Amino acid sequence: MKNNRKHRLRIGFVMDPIRKILYREDTSVSIMEEAGNRGHRIYYIEPKNIFFKAGRLLALANRVRAGLKNGIHVLSEETLDLRSLDIVFNRKDPPFDLSYLYLTQILELLEPDVFVINSPRGVRKANEKLYILSFPQWIPPTIVSNNPVQIARFQREKKIDLILKPLDQKGGTGIALLPYGASDKKRTIGKMTRRGSRWIMAQKYLAQNSTHGDKRILLLNGKVIGAFQRIPKKGEFRSNLSLGGTALPARLTQREKRLIASIRPKLLKDGLYFVGLDVVAGYLIEINVTSPAGIAELIELEGRHPETSVVNFLEA
Repeated sequence: MKNNRKHRLRIGFVMDPIRKILYREDTSVSIMEEAGNRGHRIYYIEPKNIFFKAGRLLALANRVRAGLKNGIHVLSEETLDLRSLDIVFNRKDPPFDLSYLYLTQILELLEPDVFVINSPRGVRKANEKLYILSFPQWIPPTIVSNNPVQIARFQREKKIDLILKPLDQKGGTGIALLPYGASDKKRTIGKMTRRGSRWIMAQKYLAQNSTHGDKRILLLNGKVIGAFQRIPKKGEFRSNLSLGGTALPARLTQREKRLIASIRPKLLKDGLYFVGLDVVAGYLIEINVTSPAGIAELIELEGRHPETSVVNFLEA
């Protein structure tokens, strides 16, 4: 970074279109608000408005003011040389498709002159479903395959209910529950794998999820800045707040603390400074690295403001 905390930083947030942002519950907006309150310049950039031309990486950017109460207000529009920024905070939501892949490759051109968080290389490496395979001692029984026969065999051998997950989505999108005694296993697995053409993750369904949900743990630079429980609504097996789940205060267990200590070195080595862990019954089920959420929920639940720690980190 070119500045330190004595200077006003220029921070670009790469995000989905403003009209899609539910600003009252958006982690990005909370960080933007805190940074703006400290006098830093905040720019809102949509991926479609980034382009490389004549040796320069440019963007049609909006300088904005943002807040959880009043949303995002555009102050001015300009063509911005992204290398003039101190920080680029990539908060584009999945799906992690080819367009997203190209976005990480383009943002990588800014390094090391501009601090890009999370690292574009780290985000490419850390598929939010597959990255947990780096920590096999902390995950439930799992298979990753595009072969319906292998997945069905895995379920028979383990005699367990399965959660079937696409590898490129977020917020519970496309996830299916496959009970061990289901009569339509072949059809369900065939549909999820698109008859063998799509890789999926099949994972033991942990019964505690139906009563206690999962726990979202936010890490900043490898350290915990907050955690809360997400309880699924009645009749739903997914705990995502976007699907009607309820957020409740939570504390970390000793096992969860050991888990975090175990995975911290690799997270930092891969440049994954701001991440969200999803944990059920002490088992790691997902590591969110693209646009982890939870700060707005922590503000509402506990009255604390983890976004101050995030901006402190950006300033440092």
